[in-house]
Amino acid sequence: MRYFDAHCHIDLYDDPGEELAKATSADIGMLAVTNAPFVFKACRKLGASRPNVLVAVGLHPELVGRYAHQVDDLVRYLEETRFIGEVGLDYHVTDPDTHRAQREVLERIVAACDGRHDVVATVHSRGAESDVVSIIGTQFTGTTILHWYSGSLKYLDLAQQHGSFFSVNLTMLASKNGRRLISGMDPSRVLTESDGPFAMVQGRRARAGDMPLTIQRLAEFWGEESEAVRAVVMENWASAANMKSAEGSHAIEVPEAAPAVER
Repeated sequence: MRYFDAHCHIDLYDDPGEELAKATSADIGMLAVTNAPFVFKACRKLGASRPNVLVAVGLHPELVGRYAHQVDDLVRYLEETRFIGEVGLDYHVTDPDTHRAQREVLERIVAACDGRHDVVATVHSRGAESDVVSIIGTQFTGTTILHWYSGSLKYLDLAQQHGSFFSVNLTMLASKNGRRLISGMDPSRVLTESDGPFAMVQGRRARAGDMPLTIQRLAEFWGEESEAVRAVVMENWASAANMKSAEGSHAIEVPEAAPAVER
């Protein structure tokens, strides 16, 4: 694989098979996330013949009200996969009871992973960064990827101190706030994602095939060559997923002359 999409809802495209075929032909791997445990087996079957596709079992925080009873199924599926997502908290809806239910689910997942260092979780944190960092950052023994992080630099820094990675997309790179946050991320902690088909790119649904463009935009922002950034991001993914990297050892530093943004 030359590129990796660390957060893609492949099962929600009109033609998932076609999207997978395009990604495979472009040498792009992906972490296929699911929004509820009952979707996991079908999604795993969808990617079964493609070694570039890793399937995660998830329970999206916005669906906790409907599927919280399936958290035990999610825990049981952790015998079959070490990838978790999409999970997390979302306080966009200001309902204390909903927030409480989301926290209970997330805490149950974290407890189920206690002592496991091989698990990798892609985590949603909109409007709930403080609680996510508190629950995940101090208790989760695996690897955390904060997907499309949109909170404060304070909690970004704290998550980074706890060892979290961040997956960034074209929408973040095109927005002032997104660039502000990316500028606060250590390059060794940055991954790429599409968040397709939810995110939009130039009026269409984002897809895994956008990873080369995402690398290009990230390289422009950092003031680095695209190939150097691609190699670093792939090495970051190997580190996050506890996999051996075939890219060799690379490192980049954001230069002093990198595009400045307001904080």
